[in-house]
Amino acid sequence: MIGIKEGIMEFIVDESIKALGIQEIVIGIAKNVEANAKLSDEFLEKQAKAERSALDCDVEKLADNHVIEGYNALLKKVGRSPKKNPPTAIALIKNIQHRGSIPHINSIIDIYNVESINSLLAIGGHDLDKIDDYIKFTVSKKEDSFLPILSTTKHVSETDYVYCDSKGIAAWLDVRDGENYKFDDNTKNAIFIIQGNENTSVEMRLEALARIESDLKSCMPNLEFKTIVVNS
Repeated sequence: MIGIKEGIMEFIVDESIKALGIQEIVIGIAKNVEANAKLSDEFLEKQAKAERSALDCDVEKLADNHVIEGYNALLKKVGRSPKKNPPTAIALIKNIQHRGSIPHINSIIDIYNVESINSLLAIGGHDLDKIDDYIKFTVSKKEDSFLPILSTTKHVSETDYVYCDSKGIAAWLDVRDGENYKFDDNTKNAIFIIQGNENTSVEMRLEALARIESDLKSCMPNLEFKTIVVNS
C-alpha cells in the first residue's frame, strides 16, 4: 500500500488497484471555486461545440476509441458489464442525446462535463471539504453499499474498484460519484480525480486537468489550482 500526503489530505493507493493496471492517479485540487460563477463567453462557445459533438455522436462507434476500450476492459476485468455500467463519457453523451441538450448544473460541473465529452475521460468531481483527511483507492474486498448522486443505494461487490474516505465510498467503478461528496451552491474547494486506465497516459490526464483549470480561471478569478500525480 502506497500513501502520499498533500497538506492535511493523504492519498492511499492499495496494491489491488495496481493489479488492475492503474499505475498512476492524477488529481487536481481547486480552491476558491464559485459554483454559480458566470461562465465566460469563450467557455460557452466551447460548451456549445461539445453539445453539438455529443448530439451528433455515434455512440456504438465509440467502443473502438482507445480510451473507451481501456475503461471497458477495466470493467470486464472486475466482472462488470460496460453495457449495464457504461464509462462516464458514454453515459453523459447518451444523456445529452436523450435530453436533446447538455445539462446545466453549476459552473464547476458544467466545466468538467465538457472536458469529459471532449477527452472521453472519467473525471471524478467532489467537494473537497466534504471528504475526510484521506482518500483510499482500492478494490472493495467486501460487500458494501454506495449512494450515487440523484439515485438510490447500490450494491458494491467485493471485486468492484472504488475510492473512499472514512465515511464511505466517494466513487464507484469510475462510473458514478457519491451523493454525500457532490458539489453544491456552497462549494468553495473542489477535487478532481482521473484514475484513467491502461490506455490513458499521465500526460493526457494532466492536459485534461490543465484545460479544466483554464476554464475555471476564466470565470473564477481567485482560483488556486494544484495537480498531483500519485503512483500506485
